[in-house]
Amino acid sequence: MNPELRRYLWTEFSLGRVIFMPVILGLVLLLFGVWTFDSTEPGGGEEFLESFVATGTIGYILVVLFWGSRIAAAAMVREIADKTWDQQRLSSMGAWGMTWGKLFGSTSYVWYGCGLLLAVALISLGLIEAHYGAVSEEMGRDVGTVMLQLVLGLAALTVLIESCVMLIAMTAVSRRNSARQLDVTIAQAVVIITSLVLFSMMNDMQDDTQVVWFGHLIDATWFAVGSTIMFAAWAVVGLWRRMRLELQMPNRPLMWSVFVLFAGAWLAGLAVGPGKDDAVTLTAVIMTITAMVLTYVPAVLERMDPVNLRRLVASVRGGRVGSILSDAPVWVINHGLALLGLVLSVILLLSQQPSQADQTADLFSELDMTGFAPGTLVAAWLFITRDLMLLVFAWLGRNTRRAFTTWLIWMVVLYALAPMIVAVLGAHAVLPAFVPAWDVPFVHLGISPLVWPALEIVVVAGLVRWRWRRFAASAVETKAEAVKNPQ
Repeated sequence: MNPELRRYLWTEFSLGRVIFMPVILGLVLLLFGVWTFDSTEPGGGEEFLESFVATGTIGYILVVLFWGSRIAAAAMVREIADKTWDQQRLSSMGAWGMTWGKLFGSTSYVWYGCGLLLAVALISLGLIEAHYGAVSEEMGRDVGTVMLQLVLGLAALTVLIESCVMLIAMTAVSRRNSARQLDVTIAQAVVIITSLVLFSMMNDMQDDTQVVWFGHLIDATWFAVGSTIMFAAWAVVGLWRRMRLELQMPNRPLMWSVFVLFAGAWLAGLAVGPGKDDAVTLTAVIMTITAMVLTYVPAVLERMDPVNLRRLVASVRGGRVGSILSDAPVWVINHGLALLGLVLSVILLLSQQPSQADQTADLFSELDMTGFAPGTLVAAWLFITRDLMLLVFAWLGRNTRRAFTTWLIWMVVLYALAPMIVAVLGAHAVLPAFVPAWDVPFVHLGISPLVWPALEIVVVAGLVRWRWRRFAASAVETKAEAVKNPQ
């Protein structure tokens, strides 16, 4: 057995805790079900059994969201706070064993409670079908399929939530080399908010019997379950790669690019309906926008290392492609991938009929992504380039502990405060200096929207170059002092 999993099982389970969980859950289920119990009906009545199904499934989700996520986030924070993490990193256990051992071991008691709730829901579904035949009639499929979908969906959801919250907590802790309980709360809040959005999206899918994905009709429930399983698998991969970094193992940056392509294709498939003539263009645009947005994720989550940036610059100057791919931060590779998508999207958009670009207002109201003018996509990529350069500028400063906070304040000023001030003053011609503008006739701008972010990139590049030289000079001085005064 995995040593990490065995350690957690010994600490999480005792006779009292094993007995306590079913007693508490039984009382909660009884509280919700007693009001609908009918002794004259088989199994206590259909409404009584349905209350058990609802309580079991909703209780499962709530337990995972509010308890399981907190336990998973606190696992790494507690290890660092108790000063046991350094000792574990020196053990012979590999990154994969440490990953799944901590993921399932730290939340093993939560899995125990969720398993009991799921068992109650499944048994109740079986009794409803056996006595009333209502499950297959209402769902349009046999009860075995419904049970399988419920088990796979909830299990994948649990893995997805707990993996994401543990990944966020580990990243937050590693940025400061210290642990705070606030990291647990922040990680939990991010995952809960994201999960609620996903629940809403999945619920909209299940309102229809089928989902159109790249023009193919797929059962809505199976699509939701399959999507959850795939994203859960990606979350585990992300956690494993984070664990490799914690164990001082190198990671190739290409895996994130594969995930970006997967996420972009998943979103594009939902937008591309049957019989659309612009399916290829729409897919390229959506995948490009997805790559642009996801560029911020590794840039924000990973700590920027000036030493790695120096190696990257040396590799670029030397033309060593292999070293460039290994030394480049994930966000650099991601941004390059977004550039490739941008070039393809611009070519496809420019090859459209002119009438399509002229009807921008109608396309915008219908949220047709191909209505984006090519200039808007280019401007967005340039703004992201500026933001990444500002982040590098912040990390090259003397106080790296406040680099991310400083950069975040800059983003709020540039994307929120400044545009609002410009809008209040009525200086709409200056608005493209802060946000991507529609490069189409109805804007009537004297200056192309691409000029503003391009000028900002030049200015920020000068600032980065200045701070980079200062950083390099200080590094040389430090090395000279170390040679001069060896200890």
